[in-house]
Amino acid sequence: MKKLVVTCFVFLLAVVSASPNCWAAVKDFDGDTDFDFLTGTNWNDGIGGDDDTVPGASDEAMIHDGFIGASAVTYSTAVTTTVGRLTVGGDWHYAEPLTGDFGTSGELVMTAGKIVVTDKFEIARARGVVFGDGDGTGLVTMTNSELELDNYDHGIGVRQQGELNVGLNAKVYPATHPDTTVQENYWRVGNYGTTTDAGLEGNGLLNVHSNGTFNAHVIFIADNDAIGEVRVSDTGKVELTGNLVPRPGGFNAVGSAKVQMNGATATLSAYNLESESNVGEIPTLYEFNADPALGVSPIKLVDAINITNNALVVNLNGYPLALYDQLLLFDGDQALAGNRIFGTFASSALIGSALQHRVIYDQVNGDIYIRRVPEPSTMLLLGIGMVMAMCVRRRALR
Repeated sequence: MKKLVVTCFVFLLAVVSASPNCWAAVKDFDGDTDFDFLTGTNWNDGIGGDDDTVPGASDEAMIHDGFIGASAVTYSTAVTTTVGRLTVGGDWHYAEPLTGDFGTSGELVMTAGKIVVTDKFEIARARGVVFGDGDGTGLVTMTNSELELDNYDHGIGVRQQGELNVGLNAKVYPATHPDTTVQENYWRVGNYGTTTDAGLEGNGLLNVHSNGTFNAHVIFIADNDAIGEVRVSDTGKVELTGNLVPRPGGFNAVGSAKVQMNGATATLSAYNLESESNVGEIPTLYEFNADPALGVSPIKLVDAINITNNALVVNLNGYPLALYDQLLLFDGDQALAGNRIFGTFASSALIGSALQHRVIYDQVNGDIYIRRVPEPSTMLLLGIGMVMAMCVRRRALR
């Protein structure tokens, strides 16, 4: 019996030692000196004492003690920092897990340099009202900086409201590994909602603009009755090697997913679009806001498009769509295999115009676009005019 106990202990010790989640330390940002991420004295060791060193490759860095707004944590030096995990807006202060702050907010503003995360990156992971003050929002804003993330499951708005704002020349991308050419990091934009847990209000926004770039393998939007949105504007780019998947968890009566394309020079590309909405759900919404001169930015898919029961809104915003003109919205089936569009939109609308339109599903080319068509009254007048012309011609021939 003693031998069995010793054997089990050795085995357990080996497992724990091999686990990538056994961090050297969980470090909380406490702002003892200033609001600079790279100031060592701003960090404690998570067990009640000041560690006074910047988190390292085997540490979990947490920014979640109300550091938001004027007190946002900044990363503004052109250096590279590697951490194990990074959480902005988290559950509780690790120094006092039973009596400390629950659901506190956090904000990180990056204006230079690079952070490498070797495990998981999460924004707004706090559990919410069941465990505390109902706060726990998270915001990460990036300009002229980089985030490199390993092949793990990352989240924006995991349990509360969170936003990743990838702005001017900023880059978010997966790590490169010498043993594989396939990068398989997954992102969840909005992950857990109220019916999953009464204290959860997952609400995520990925906002890419101003020449910012976001590269990943797969994005899930609004999983487990959460709310999620992917927004790409002006010269922003979101490029996936895998699929874009709104509402991946099956039927959920609450929660919603949205994809918004702003302007005519934004890029959103993926392999497949898996976006079927179930009957009884809030339909996933695709919104295109046109540039007045250039039109809209189409979503590009290598292979298939499934938009069954989704909703479509196109805001012309002054763009002159002439009679029988077409506006390309989805550019799919790059291999031209044919018949790669599945389902139809449950609703479609043109905003900023009373023009009649029709959604065209071009199975040969894998494209979905809208076409302006004549008003019903115009068609009626044309029909009457043709009948009258035929009558006049018949009389002339008698």
